[in-house]
Amino acid sequence: MPAEMELALLWAIHSLGEMEVEPEWWGDSKRPDAVTDFLVQGRTAAIEIAATNDNSLSGEADMDAIAQQIGEVANRAKAGVGDYLSYRFGETSGYESGKYYRRRLAPKAFQLDENQRAGIAGWVASGQSTSIGLRVQAEGLDVVIEHKSYKQTRFHNISSSMPAEAHSLDDNPLFELLKRKKRQLKAAAQGTLRILFVADVGSSLLNRMGRMGWSDPMGRTVSGDQIIRHFIDTYAHDVDAVVVFSPTIERSAWLGSDPTGRKPKRWSVAMFGANALPQIPEALDRIAAILPAPHYEGYQARSLFRQGAFSPDKHGRYLGMTVTTNRKDNRHRIHFPARLLVDLLAGRITEEWFQNYHTSGGRNANLFAHWLNMGMTLSGAEMAPRNVDEDDDHIILHFSDDPAARPFKFQGTE
Repeated sequence: MPAEMELALLWAIHSLGEMEVEPEWWGDSKRPDAVTDFLVQGRTAAIEIAATNDNSLSGEADMDAIAQQIGEVANRAKAGVGDYLSYRFGETSGYESGKYYRRRLAPKAFQLDENQRAGIAGWVASGQSTSIGLRVQAEGLDVVIEHKSYKQTRFHNISSSMPAEAHSLDDNPLFELLKRKKRQLKAAAQGTLRILFVADVGSSLLNRMGRMGWSDPMGRTVSGDQIIRHFIDTYAHDVDAVVVFSPTIERSAWLGSDPTGRKPKRWSVAMFGANALPQIPEALDRIAAILPAPHYEGYQARSLFRQGAFSPDKHGRYLGMTVTTNRKDNRHRIHFPARLLVDLLAGRITEEWFQNYHTSGGRNANLFAHWLNMGMTLSGAEMAPRNVDEDDDHIILHFSDDPAARPFKFQGTE
């Protein structure tokens, strides 16, 4: 995802005008991703691109490492059990030297000892795992293990009562990322604007920026915009601006005009500038408009990537279906997802899955069966290509009355 985001932003920057990617003439070996004269009128800008998520902030790596150990022990006790286990980690909080802390109880590099391994194996072997959870505690560790009735997906089988949040302006993954990336701009010539582009590919700190309720009035947590402003204040002599791109769902305040309460997704842009660039350039809004509209917010896309949903050998992302009826000449038409039909023919989905999709899990009638029972058969087909970003097209199937498909009736006098 970070690589795809970098390519997308480079493509959007290039659409403004000519640019150079990692220029060879740069002053040192740490080259920026792009240099352009078309981002800020009358100025040359060196741009370094980064993308970030919650991997470090959420403690997922540490929780997953512990979960993997427990799963291995469970599988040794009874083959396959580890695939059904979920893990809920606790937390602790308080004050140290007058400073608030909150910690997830999933220690980095934690290793189960022999007593803990024996306890887990005994819990599985006893047969009670399907009805009673197991709590494992140690110094810095508190996790409740549960046996689910269905297989779990890695990274989706771990959770914690502590969300992804930061408690320090400079001791957090976002600040560290910005510090690393600013080095790419170090050799910029005098007068060159040095700009960091940061994209949200599953980052709570970036996704929550500007939203009500995410600023802690008690000062126990810090927000993404506070961290970036602190970075700009600290390194104003090294970086002229940080620009954040985040996929966003706009909520409608008036449900009467929008029954779903949602508007189309878009790319939101926030800029944090130093004295050399205090105002947001107009070209940044053009970049956001040029980028393909996002299908998902960052955390949703990251979750789907984790599940392999975008792998070429998975079934596709399908368009919806539309049905129209012309009662005057007794014709019916359905706009049908082309990729759905291809996946069925290729054996990537079952006939049952296919039926569930177009009948909404059995809640709606099978239109094809209904129309055939009415004496209507397929009379035409055509393609209706959609936008390339949809990753799918519509097949339009036409149905019309066919006397051969319904019982013969004699109309006459007795």
